[in-house]
Amino acid sequence: MSKMQLSWQPGFSLSRKPVRRSTGRRNRPQQFEFIAEHPVRNNGARHSLSVTTFTHSGAPVKPTESPDTETIYGTTEPRLYSCNSEDRCASLRSPGFTTDRQLQIFDGSNIGLGTSYERSSQVAAIEPSPAAVLDLPNMPCSPSASVPPTILYSSLSQRFRPILDRYNREFCKIPLTSDLRINPFRYRIDIDPEPIFLVHAVMALAGHHVESTSTQNHRHAALQLLREGLNTYSNAGDGYSMLDTIIILFSLDETQSTLGNWSTHLVGAYGLLEACGGIEGWATSARAEARVGMLTWWDAITSLLSREDCVFPYAYFEAVLSNHNGREWDFFGLCGCPPSLVKIVMQLARLSAERRKSSSMRYVTFDTTVISEIEQSLESWHHVSPATAFRDEERMQRDRDSMHCPEAWRNGLLLYIYRVFQWEPGSSIPMRNFYRARIIVDHVVSCRDESMVARQALLPLFFAGCELRDRSSRKKIVEFCSVWNERTRYHRFSSTIPLLEEVWAEQETKGFENVWWGQVVDKQHTSESRYPLQMRLCFG
Repeated sequence: MSKMQLSWQPGFSLSRKPVRRSTGRRNRPQQFEFIAEHPVRNNGARHSLSVTTFTHSGAPVKPTESPDTETIYGTTEPRLYSCNSEDRCASLRSPGFTTDRQLQIFDGSNIGLGTSYERSSQVAAIEPSPAAVLDLPNMPCSPSASVPPTILYSSLSQRFRPILDRYNREFCKIPLTSDLRINPFRYRIDIDPEPIFLVHAVMALAGHHVESTSTQNHRHAALQLLREGLNTYSNAGDGYSMLDTIIILFSLDETQSTLGNWSTHLVGAYGLLEACGGIEGWATSARAEARVGMLTWWDAITSLLSREDCVFPYAYFEAVLSNHNGREWDFFGLCGCPPSLVKIVMQLARLSAERRKSSSMRYVTFDTTVISEIEQSLESWHHVSPATAFRDEERMQRDRDSMHCPEAWRNGLLLYIYRVFQWEPGSSIPMRNFYRARIIVDHVVSCRDESMVARQALLPLFFAGCELRDRSSRKKIVEFCSVWNERTRYHRFSSTIPLLEEVWAEQETKGFENVWWGQVVDKQHTSESRYPLQMRLCFG
């Protein structure tokens, strides 16, 4: 294989001599050209492949700002995806961000800590390393005083292998209830060629957990490269990697807040799935089913809070459920709910959207028959321990944890049914609601501290907190959110606290019987409506 050579001297390449500049002009802004060349001879000539121009300060010359940008959280962000089945996921292109080659460079003083560049004939996403970057201002301008640059790594995954390995050992397990054989968040090291957008997404999520300053740079690069890839994928392997990237970016956004652009991720994933043949084309492996199971769960949880339509049709969940055997992955391992309760979550998410739409229609009445049936099934639901649950103490403890979390969800869904489908503002709250709220808190705090089960009950705990006036119970909920924020570094836990405090403040001012969580959730959604990308709350 031919080796690539890289030179950084001003106006210099392997195919032309350096330009002599007078001493008096050295204080003026200069331009450096990185020139990548493959020394493959064709009729005795070398061919230069690409040139990237930098100012003397070391900052890259910025491409013209793309019209395909949106303002999110006060910063300029790219539109995430553009995907439909007719044009095979056509991407929203941004000038100056096409990518097909990646280079690694370093100077003599920073061996192993170089800057990576996603490259083609234009400047692409520039990714500083977590530790240090190439310091161009301190590099001599004279060719005779320079240190010849060297290609240190052949790929991003090779360069970041220790971080990717740690991600697979530790960070990819955090979103799950328990480590699964099929983990939709795990980075697959057997992909060839490696999907650069996936590497950047994993590095962004890993960077968050180690508080790296390069996290947002990796996230930005992953989004840009994913948009490029959506227009060029040619096989199922590419589609799998893109879906992995979307799932990891969704999880990365969960580390920041409960409020995010969840629908954008979900629409992008659904468009990709549809373009590849729909659920029939993806229900071919346990890993693909686990991916779709995770996405449909996030979709339902987001819709529960907003009481709006889901992105994924119910048929997607039905297809996953029909093929689900529980040997390589299971819904409890993904989200802390057994399949029977997950099915109810999926149904309630869609029914709540219908209920909200019917409430705005003068001549439409919502039929509560199905809701009554779901309520009865929740009332009669109970945890069934497996035959092996009491063979030893550890299995017994795991079984108790596996009971407490679903019980919190069961009671939380009953609270949800009351508030969304039965409650009228100003009416007194039934005592059974206070009881269910207290039961939820008891179940959640009964899970062992060393297990990851309790944190999966964040949404029912939020429902419970909105029903309780007891200060001791409220304090436990706040402490729970603070502890799991520190343990997981997923800040959706800490961002739940101000939502609860807003509900409590509203109840104190307007009366407990006149305030519910939906008013605060809707206010959060409305307050962010000035942004083109839809902002929603997600506790999944």
